[in-house]
Amino acid sequence: MQERLLDWCRSFAPVPLSARPAEWLRAATGIGLALLLVIPFSAWVFGISVTLPLAAPAAASAVLLFAASSSPFAQPWSVIGGNLLAAAIGIALGASPLPVAMAAGLAGALAIICLFGLRCLHPPGAALALVAVVGSPELHAYGFQLLFPVAFNSLLLVVVALLYNNLSGHAYPKPRPQKGNTHHTHDPLPSERMSFRDDDVERALAEFGEYVDVTRDDLAQLIKQTEKHALRRSMGEITAADIMSRDLYWGTPDCSIQRAWQSLREHRLHSLPVVKGESRELLGIVTLVDLLKHLRSTPARLRLSQLKRAGGARLRSIMSTPVVTVNPDTHMVDLVFLLSDKGLHCLPVVDAEQRLVGMITQTDLIAALYRNWLKHLPTEAPTACWDDA
Repeated sequence: MQERLLDWCRSFAPVPLSARPAEWLRAATGIGLALLLVIPFSAWVFGISVTLPLAAPAAASAVLLFAASSSPFAQPWSVIGGNLLAAAIGIALGASPLPVAMAAGLAGALAIICLFGLRCLHPPGAALALVAVVGSPELHAYGFQLLFPVAFNSLLLVVVALLYNNLSGHAYPKPRPQKGNTHHTHDPLPSERMSFRDDDVERALAEFGEYVDVTRDDLAQLIKQTEKHALRRSMGEITAADIMSRDLYWGTPDCSIQRAWQSLREHRLHSLPVVKGESRELLGIVTLVDLLKHLRSTPARLRLSQLKRAGGARLRSIMSTPVVTVNPDTHMVDLVFLLSDKGLHCLPVVDAEQRLVGMITQTDLIAALYRNWLKHLPTEAPTACWDDA
């Protein structure tokens, strides 16, 4: 009993924040800039007597928009739709003959129910509903015209959030992850076929039973990231430098397509990195698909005469760029996701100066995974035999 009481008391302590101090400064700057724009402009358009009662809910909305921009509470539909709907409910109940205390309680309750129902839950909306009920007679005289300054503030806050968050490296509104694979089939991604699925997340949220301030997509992404970190710990520090091929064939931008094809065919390669002369700075990559697209050959056997008829075409005209690359310190777990879910067949390894230092293919990765699996196989202890005689 005493231990349970202590645990309950500990729940009042502040939980650790995942945001770094740089993120605190970024969010605080965004909130300050937004309020410096919204309050003066709103006062200029609608007057200070209307702006001041609406300033506190606007500040609360700004906190969500800049400090928790990935929250469902902070998405544009939640901010604009939630504020307008809650304000309309407060205006209607404020004009009713109900006592102020009863009208205020009903406004808050009805606002939350409606915002839940329309999927635009936004906590500052409850404050707006309360302001509309208990505001001054001058504010009540506006009636439903009070929705215009509410809409103005909400729209301006969202516009500032769109500009500031995206310019400071935070995608807003929160993008939905793309579903499906690179082959445009209905199969799940390779990494998801033996992992959890969307319906598993739905069941977990249903069992949790409470509202969770995170989108389902973000929750699934967090679980995947946790799995990756756990896998890294169990596999040990195996990096790209440990498994990459170092003796490479490559071409230059002025290399002919005919010569590139001969190199691919002679050495049984599927891709050829394109580098800048002796510096070996990676410029692009040429695959068999790139060659076939250029030659527009038939499905039949590709003949050398077709390459000769291609004229003086050079690799610079057909190479793919930019190239998805990794550095020598990239962990093998990250390589797995790149070579499976992203549909890549090889990964050039480059150093800090973007010079080509190695290449990792799906074959290299499979061999490394196999060796790691053998290393972690449990060793069976020999069983003792007893002779009863």
